Amino acid sequence: MALAHNDSDSDSEKQLLRPDDDTSASEVSEEDQMYQRPKRRHAPHTSIVITILNVALFCASSLVLYLTSSRSSLFKAVTDQDHYLATSAYSPILDRFDVPKTTTTVNGSLYQNPPSLLRDTGKAGDDEWFRIGTGVFPIVVNSDEVRKLGKNPALAVKIPEDMGYGSDAYIAQTDVFHHLHCVDMLRREIYHPWSTLADAEKLRKGGDRQHWAHVGHCIDILAQAIKCSGSVDMIMFNWVEGWDQPFPDFATKKVCRDFDALLKYVNDNSIPHKVFEAMKEPPEGYVRLPEPGGQGAHMEAEG
Repeated sequence: MALAHNDSDSDSEKQLLRPDDDTSASEVSEEDQMYQRPKRRHAPHTSIVITILNVALFCASSLVLYLTSSRSSLFKAVTDQDHYLATSAYSPILDRFDVPKTTTTVNGSLYQNPPSLLRDTGKAGDDEWFRIGTGVFPIVVNSDEVRKLGKNPALAVKIPEDMGYGSDAYIAQTDVFHHLHCVDMLRREIYHPWSTLADAEKLRKGGDRQHWAHVGHCIDILAQAIKCSGSVDMIMFNWVEGWDQPFPDFATKKVCRDFDALLKYVNDNSIPHKVFEAMKEPPEGYVRLPEPGGQGAHMEAEG
């Protein structure tokens, strides 16, 4: 016989298991709260970490974009011009012109084999030395460049405005051409010390003091330039016929600034000869500086 299900008894049991409707959550016993399933909560630092990672990813992406699009990339290859700038005093030419680099072998022969025009003692040799030295005229620089050279624009020779170079134009010679002028000066002293009658007449009239001062100046200038560059290229030795000691092999490899390219740039940007020759007197109000180590100082030293 089946037992009859008593709905009233079941409802009574449920009522006993459920807290009264009037009972507040605060009145639930601590024991009941212990058996309640805790809700899952995210740790508070997780969102901070995610934010930091997003910011870092954005910064990294921006940096990659900058480096790939910017010409001033940190990974740009160092150029020959960068090396020139790092190993030279300030020069406006290095700001204006990228000087090419060239590799050459020195003509180190003792005799004219192979021949060199620079050893020629005639007119052809004189013309070549003039072309690469005395015949190269100054270029134009501005007052800001004069200051960067460590000089005072108020004391530097300024080109008069009526010559067409504006109100901020000064003349400046390139050092290498002065060095070559000095080599030419010594060459002439050896090969033909008084090459013209005018030179001989000048010496007879008492100009020898200035002449020999010029020679001494050139010797000293060249020595200072050679010491400054301090070439560490190596010269090997060979046994050669006719010599009872090791003979130096001067045919060394040289890495050079392209002289012909530099010469062309300076010639293309130099003032004409007539402009230089026209500047005979300083402008009104310009104070002449004393001649460096001039004849007065030289005579005082001798006395």
